[in-house]
Amino acid sequence: MADDKEYQRLRQIVTNLMVRIEDNQQIQARFNDFEFQLLDCDRLAPLLDKILIDAGKHFDLTAVSLVMYDPDYSITSLVEHLELENYAKRFQLRYSQEFFVSLYRQSPTVRLGELDVLAATRLFPGVDNVGSAALMPLMRQQRQIGSLHFASDSKSRYSVDKATSFMWHLASMVAVCLENCIALEQLQRQGMEDILTQVHNRRSFELEFGKELERAERHQAPLSCLFADIDHFKQINDSYGHPAGDRCLRQVAQLITTELRKTDLLARYGGEEFVVLLPHCLRDEAQVIAERVRLAVANNPLKLDQNETIPLTVSIGLATWQPGGETRQQLHSCGESLLAAADRAMYAAKRAGRNQVQNKDVKIK
Repeated sequence: MADDKEYQRLRQIVTNLMVRIEDNQQIQARFNDFEFQLLDCDRLAPLLDKILIDAGKHFDLTAVSLVMYDPDYSITSLVEHLELENYAKRFQLRYSQEFFVSLYRQSPTVRLGELDVLAATRLFPGVDNVGSAALMPLMRQQRQIGSLHFASDSKSRYSVDKATSFMWHLASMVAVCLENCIALEQLQRQGMEDILTQVHNRRSFELEFGKELERAERHQAPLSCLFADIDHFKQINDSYGHPAGDRCLRQVAQLITTELRKTDLLARYGGEEFVVLLPHCLRDEAQVIAERVRLAVANNPLKLDQNETIPLTVSIGLATWQPGGETRQQLHSCGESLLAAADRAMYAAKRAGRNQVQNKDVKIK
């Protein structure tokens, strides 16, 4: 009788062990499948979708949130550039390590368990039914670059007695994928940015110009264009040297930027010439913006290191295109005509004495 009970006890142990092994295999398969999906992402937006939206469905979670460490605000700038603010409270950026120290103390390791109200509110704002959570530090080369958080409405889902090996591996994969995607996005952005002035370059402008033309035609909204050329720029280079000319270009780019709307696009078109696209902007409003730009440049001479100043002015040409039901094939011609009109207007401003705004009508070819 005693042997039979011992046999039954051992059999139950083996059965439980086999069930646990099978469960672990299923869990591992689920984690592996999700990690392969992460590896397929080569852009930041799809990767964030996968982490913040798809992970919740894949792992049957109440909420998912991600916090990235951004001490130099480079990720913030990238997020704004890519217009990724729609992830709202699920994706946060922190500029000091205090947040991560408060989560993990001095030992960044996977944490499981229930959260107090304050922690739950910080990690999952707007989510009321957080029963338990998994907090996963994102580590790269012994540096913490962020923190990933899973929430469940079950208090037992992420209890402290659960194994964390799968989550450690997932956190490592997320960290690698985030770092790679951010690096690729920043590299691509640099290829679309003028290194000297840090505004769009001509290649970037030409790509965005086509999109703006299509958007204007789709909404039947006016699209205005400014060409701004720095007056007497060659004389500045000849008299003060190319370093002063470079500073001049940077300052003018910054001054133009301060006078534009968030939806406007500024690019260095070539040499000392800048181009601005003003979506949803009629000629009168564009004239006001152009005049603000002209005054901003004229009122801010370039200060040299030797307490010497260089007066700066720009000549600005303005043109406005009002869509009239053009086909996609006709948009290219409309764009060429808009740029040509703004360019003619800029040269008219030069001929009329510089430091002024001129406008020309758009003549569709």
